[in-house]
Amino acid sequence: MRIAALVLLAACGGGSSTPIDSMTPLDSDTADAVVPSHLVAYISGNAPEIAWYDFDLATGSLTSAGQAAAWAANPSFLAMTKTHLYGVAEGGDRVGAYSIEQTTGALSYINDQSSGGDGPAHLSVDRTGTFVLAANYTNGMIAVLPIRSDGGVSTAVDTRMAGVNAHMILTDAANKFVFVPCKGSDYIAQYQFNATTGALTANSPATVMTAAGAGPRHLAFAPNGAFAYVIDENLATLMVFGYDATTGRLTELQTVSNRAPGATAAGNTGAEVVVHPNGKFVYASNRGDDNVSAFSIGSDGKVTLVGHVSVGMTPRAFTLDPTGAWMLVANQGSDTVTTYKIDQTTGLPAPMGDPIAFTNPSFVGFVSL
Repeated sequence: MRIAALVLLAACGGGSSTPIDSMTPLDSDTADAVVPSHLVAYISGNAPEIAWYDFDLATGSLTSAGQAAAWAANPSFLAMTKTHLYGVAEGGDRVGAYSIEQTTGALSYINDQSSGGDGPAHLSVDRTGTFVLAANYTNGMIAVLPIRSDGGVSTAVDTRMAGVNAHMILTDAANKFVFVPCKGSDYIAQYQFNATTGALTANSPATVMTAAGAGPRHLAFAPNGAFAYVIDENLATLMVFGYDATTGRLTELQTVSNRAPGATAAGNTGAEVVVHPNGKFVYASNRGDDNVSAFSIGSDGKVTLVGHVSVGMTPRAFTLDPTGAWMLVANQGSDTVTTYKIDQTTGLPAPMGDPIAFTNPSFVGFVSL
């Protein structure tokens, strides 16, 4: 059965239980009943290294297990399969590839390749583990890079302009369509995806608009594949979309504030969105208010606010473990990664244990070895 971990993690959903091979990408909302025997958490950000920690599912503790020099400065976002790790460097134009040692989780550099644009902010691996997809924030270009037999990356087979400030790129569960939230264009670009050649073709319609000035940033699918959730950076709103897996189209159903009732302080921005593996809850982070919101998900996909939990400063990214018991939050402003135990009835996270120190963390994600 597929073992889940955030790529995105990213948060790119689907309810498949397809047998996993070594290059199948890992995602946070396809978890099944299998309990991982060895979980490794990878952390990166504005630091010269990528670090990994052994994670104890019973206690939520993180134990430092090693680190590797990053292929470039500021490895701001990572994506993992079971056997390989890929990353983009904020402010650069390269995608780096590493192999994952299957006993310890140690990383070994393979190669790096052009991201097909400028200032990549996000990347993901397609559902077959055949391609790395990169979103370049600075010039809005997206790229599809083939994965070599050794896990390294080759020159992009398709590049195109998605929109202003392309902030994320991911496929749907069936690997037939690709979605790109474009913060500066206030839309989500929709593409048909050829999983054999890597070619992208604009879908019809080519874009789905958000509110003016919303700034769509990240998207996460529900495990059942029927709904998608988008966090808007500028307005700090959470958008709910219905998803037609046959046509690859998103349809807006609901928009709600991601902030706590009464929160009015200026400067708050939304950052990450993750759906719980059980499909009952969705979470989103606020940078400025410095909290993570929890929403319950109804049968129609629409959400109801459950509450907020305070975290560290500037929670840029967070992830859930494959069982949905724990949340790890990368707090860029306070140089910490913090751990939370999730109440399986209410969905609310509660702080557990002491934070670990890491310089400006912008990504945290799991791999099951």
